[in-house]
Amino acid sequence: MAKITAGHAVIEALVELKVQHVIGMAGSCMIEILDGMYGREDIHFLTVRHEQSAALMADAYSRLTRKPSVCMATNGPGATNLVTGVAHAQGAQSPVIVITGAPMMKDTFRDSTQELDQIAMFKPMVKWSVQARRPDRIGEIIQEAYMMSISGVPGPVHVDLPRDVMNELVDFQPSEDLWQVDRPNHAPDPSLINNAVNLLNQSKKPVIIAGGGVLWSAASEKLLTLAESLGAIIMTSTGRDDVVDNRHPLFLGSIGRGTIPEARELFEESDLVLAIGTRLAHSSTFLKSEFIPKNSKLIHIAVDQSVIGRNFKTDIGICSDASLAIDALNSCLGQENNSRPDWRKRAEEVKNSQEVHRANAFELNAKPIDPRRAHMALSKVLEPGTILTNDAGSAAGYIYEYQRFDRPHSFISPQDLAAIGVGYPLGLGAKLACPDRPVVTISGDGAFLCNGSEIETAIREGLNTVCVVLNNFNLGSERAYQKHFYDGRYVADQIGNPRFDDYARSFGAKGYRVDDIKDLEDTYSEALKQDVPVIVEVIVDQDVFPGPRRKDAVKNK
Repeated sequence: MAKITAGHAVIEALVELKVQHVIGMAGSCMIEILDGMYGREDIHFLTVRHEQSAALMADAYSRLTRKPSVCMATNGPGATNLVTGVAHAQGAQSPVIVITGAPMMKDTFRDSTQELDQIAMFKPMVKWSVQARRPDRIGEIIQEAYMMSISGVPGPVHVDLPRDVMNELVDFQPSEDLWQVDRPNHAPDPSLINNAVNLLNQSKKPVIIAGGGVLWSAASEKLLTLAESLGAIIMTSTGRDDVVDNRHPLFLGSIGRGTIPEARELFEESDLVLAIGTRLAHSSTFLKSEFIPKNSKLIHIAVDQSVIGRNFKTDIGICSDASLAIDALNSCLGQENNSRPDWRKRAEEVKNSQEVHRANAFELNAKPIDPRRAHMALSKVLEPGTILTNDAGSAAGYIYEYQRFDRPHSFISPQDLAAIGVGYPLGLGAKLACPDRPVVTISGDGAFLCNGSEIETAIREGLNTVCVVLNNFNLGSERAYQKHFYDGRYVADQIGNPRFDDYARSFGAKGYRVDDIKDLEDTYSEALKQDVPVIVEVIVDQDVFPGPRRKDAVKNK
C-alpha cells in the first residue's frame, strides 16, 4: 500500500472514476492537488481565464456526455467567481463536481486571508456541500460526490479541501472493484402505468411535453416510439428543443420560447398532456394556472417526487426515471397503434406553419441586418450533427424559433438561470466533450464580452468553435421592456464594443464581420471550414427583438 499526499489522492480518485479533465484556474491552496497531475496523460488540467467559465464548460461537458465533470478553483475569490457557473449547472441539472481549496484548518474561523464560509455559500445551489477534514477519507468523499451528482435528479456537488489536509500523507490503494458508477434509475409503479395507459387510450388529442429527463436517460428513440404509437404530438420544455430530431412529423418545438401562435393554439386543443422528465417549471409554463388546457388531463412523470403536482393539478403522477417509464408505457400499449389521423393532420398543418414562419425570415432584407435573417442564414449552412449553444438575451433568443436540431444532445441553452455571458464557455465545454462535432455559439454583443477572453483558452486548447456575435451595440432584452412598457424611454441599454473581428485576430483566431445580408451565408460557410477558433460579427438592428416574455411582471406606465 503506497503512501501519497491527500492532494495526490484526489487525482487518483478522479482517475479511477475515469475523469479526464479538470477545468479551472490554479491557486496556491490547490498546488498539492495540481502536483498530482504532473507528467500524467490520463487526466488533464484545463486552465480558463475566469472561474465562471470553468463551471460553465463543465456543465456543457456533462450535458453532452451525461457523466460528471469537474471544475476547480482556489478559496475566496476563486470560489466566489465559480458561483454563477455553479448556479447555472444547478438550473441545467448538470452533475458537476465543484472542488474548492480552503484555508488551513488551524486558521479557520479567524478571518484568515481569503477565508469565506464556502460550505454555506454553495449549499443553496448544490445537492451536497462538504468539507474534507480527514485526509484518509478523501478518496471516499470524491467517490461519494460523484455518485451524489448523478443520483435522482442530476446536479452539482461541492467538495471543499483545506490546504493543510491536502499535504497530509495517506495510505492509498487503488480500488480493485470500484462500485458501479452509472446513474441509478427509479422504476415506475406498474399500477400507475396501467392507469396512465387507460387515460392515453381514451384521449383523442394527446400532447407529450418532453424535458431534460428524456435526454439524461437517453430515451429519445423510445419517446418517438411512444408518440408514434399514440399519434401524440411532441413538444418540449424550454431549452430542451433537441429531445428528438426536429424533422419528425409529430414534433412541434418548444412549448416555452419560440412557440408560434399556431402551435400554442394546437396545444390548447389537447385533451391530455403527458409531461415526461420535466418539472413544468417557470421558464416553460410561467407558472400560470391556466397553462394546462382547461379540458385537458395531466399525467406527470418525473424522477423527483416533489415536483409532481407542485405547480399544476395532476390526474396521475408517476415518480420514475423517464426511460423506464417510457419503456413501461410502450410495453403496456404493446402493438396498439392509435393513428389519430385528424390529430396528425393538425400537427402537419402547424408544422407547415412553422416552416413558413422560418422561411419568411429570408424576406427580411433591411439594413442593419434583421437578427431573424441572420439566424436563418446560419440554419441554412449548418452541417448535420452541429451542436449549438446560445446566450441569454434577445438576439440570441431567436434560436428557439429559427434553428433546428437533427439529433439529441445538439443544443446547450442557458436554462433557468438565464445569465448572459454563458454561451461561449458552454460552446468550449461542448467542443471538449465532442471534439469531432462542429460547435457554434450564438451570442449578443453584451453577452459575449462577459467571457470573451476565453478565446485565448480556445486557441491554447484547440477548442475550435465558431461564435456568431449578433452586435446591435445594445442590451436588447432590457430595450424590449422599455419599448413595450415604458413608451421607448430607453435607459442603460446602449453599450460600446470593439470590432469583434479585430478582437478575434488580436488573439490569433479568425475574425469576420458582416453588415450586408448578401454576405451572410458565404461568411458562415467560410467560418465553419476553419480549423481555428472563429468569431463572426454580424451587425444587427437594435430595434428587432422577441417580445418580452414576462409581460405579467411589468405594469405599463
